[in-house]
Amino acid sequence: MPAIRVTTFNLENLFNRYALLDVPWEDRSYEKIVQAVGLASVASRAGDLVSYETTAVQRDNTGRAVLDSKPDILAVQEVENLYTLRIFNKQYLKSYFDRMILIDGNDPRGIDVGFLVRKGFAGQITGIQTHVDEGESGKAVIRGPGGPQTAVGYPATNALFSRDCLSVDVAIAGKTITFLVNHLKAQDGTETADSRRQRQAKRVAALAAEARKQGKLPIVLGDLNADVADAQQNKNKAKKRAGESLLPLLNAPGLVDVFGGTAENWTHYYESDDSVSRLDYVLVDKQLTVSGTEILRQGLSLKCEQTDAARYPTIGLAHTEASDHCPVTAVIEV
Repeated sequence: MPAIRVTTFNLENLFNRYALLDVPWEDRSYEKIVQAVGLASVASRAGDLVSYETTAVQRDNTGRAVLDSKPDILAVQEVENLYTLRIFNKQYLKSYFDRMILIDGNDPRGIDVGFLVRKGFAGQITGIQTHVDEGESGKAVIRGPGGPQTAVGYPATNALFSRDCLSVDVAIAGKTITFLVNHLKAQDGTETADSRRQRQAKRVAALAAEARKQGKLPIVLGDLNADVADAQQNKNKAKKRAGESLLPLLNAPGLVDVFGGTAENWTHYYESDDSVSRLDYVLVDKQLTVSGTEILRQGLSLKCEQTDAARYPTIGLAHTEASDHCPVTAVIEV
């Protein structure tokens, strides 16, 4: 079998758009008003929507970034649900993928992690495991209003993972690769957030070790929401603490950070303070050979001046970028 291309990409708020957002109730039947009518593009985390026309431009650019990465395996973050992935795959990816997995997670905004396999790819999915119901320190996960997170989204008190650690086994050329798809706790400058991200990182490292004991080859990938370089280089205490939270995973025996030695390995543009950082990672079992790495930046906003990559022609200064993240790809020999 030739080398496989493994990509992770935070799609930035990939939501469905529903008829009820556009048409008064009395003008539609119940069956039609609750159906998804396309994808939504949001102007902010408050959920305000941009026009259908702008959404089409933005999501076309998101699709271009995916297709230009040429993934055999794609891990995604910030997706509303499986139906959203299916719509995106059909409308903007020309049905490039024929196997898609997404399990609702714990995020109050309803953003989940997903896993997709290219149509025609010979690898076979042989196992799926979610960790959304794994509690902190052995505690049971409590769902529904009444806990510390009340009434909004999908309340999940005591949950270890902010979204999920989605584990997918794929049989390839006589071997089984366990993909551990993650979107760890976001930074907010607090020790509480960094401590939770560190606990998540430790658990993901343990899951990788468990897979290895079972004769599988783990690959950890996704948006880990901190730049490990800040652990050594950043004088800002909050940034340094955030970077250190990933060390239990980045230093885990048997895993190799394939972008660790890459110059200019940043993957995320933060418009609010015009900064770039590395948030997206691919960590592979040391028994696997990585023959190449790629970071695609053509989908970033024109506001990002930290790269000279030519942008897609329809990208402007607002709401048309593919994502605030870059898709990152590792080429792996099996």
